Amino acid sequence: MIDAVREKVKSFLKEALGSDEVADAIKIIEIDHLNGNWVTIVEVAGRDLNLPEYRVFQKERYVVKLTSDLDVTSYKRLEEGEMEE
Repeated sequence: MIDAVREKVKSFLKEALGSDEVADAIKIIEIDHLNGNWVTIVEVAGRDLNLPEYRVFQKERYVVKLTSDLDVTSYKRLEEGEMEE
């Protein structure tokens, strides 16, 4: 089931963030099964658009929540230092 959660989250973020390059840059760092639902924390590496002349990458973290049927119920980008409750 964890593999299915992983694939669903990757597919969702690829569509939500609007980039084919995102799929290769997604690293799922945590998957929890809480109260029958799934909570994932994901790290996405992307080019820093503030420095287009350099190959500088920044990492952003997202929380993606899914139902037991793997329907995404919410996602949000975590600010630096922010932790999911």
